[in-house]
Amino acid sequence: MSFEESLVCHAAPTLASIKIANLYSFKFSNVAECKMTIQHFNSLMNPKGIHIELLKDSEDFYLIYVYRKSHLQKKLQDTDVQMFLAEYGYPVRCNIEKYLSVLKMRLKTNEDFPHEIGLLLGYPLADVKAFIETKGKNCIACGDWKVYGDEESAKCLFCKYKHCRDVYMSVYGAGRKFVDMLVSA
Repeated sequence: MSFEESLVCHAAPTLASIKIANLYSFKFSNVAECKMTIQHFNSLMNPKGIHIELLKDSEDFYLIYVYRKSHLQKKLQDTDVQMFLAEYGYPVRCNIEKYLSVLKMRLKTNEDFPHEIGLLLGYPLADVKAFIETKGKNCIACGDWKVYGDEESAKCLFCKYKHCRDVYMSVYGAGRKFVDMLVSA
């Protein structure tokens, strides 16, 4: 699978502007290839408000974060979200780049995965808190994330995201150009 195809497959809801962000791993030959590829795709996507960040690299995989800058900024302006992230060492009221810098450091230095990342993916605060508190157990539904609160809304979003991925993969497979699939924020 090419990197372009992986974006369509794994980040379609973000490309379509119906989700804040997507996170997935991709295998590159080396970090230089990864950074060059990300730079190329950022040149295509940034004008539409979509950004790609390499969050973590290792020998086996590269953790790719695809996000809508305006959507993420709005989420990070929520006072409850800021206070929750502050508990994990994130600064309050700063720019996206600083939040991502702290996240990268936490991915690099923490033994455990920083599950607060769910907020940066657009998951509900209540679900992220509950996931952390229960260590991922006792959810009431599971889809793009584990649900502990509003099951009906979450299931509706899961269906919307799946439909979006299916449509994007179908039209991409039929020959639609990648840049023509990018929705402006």
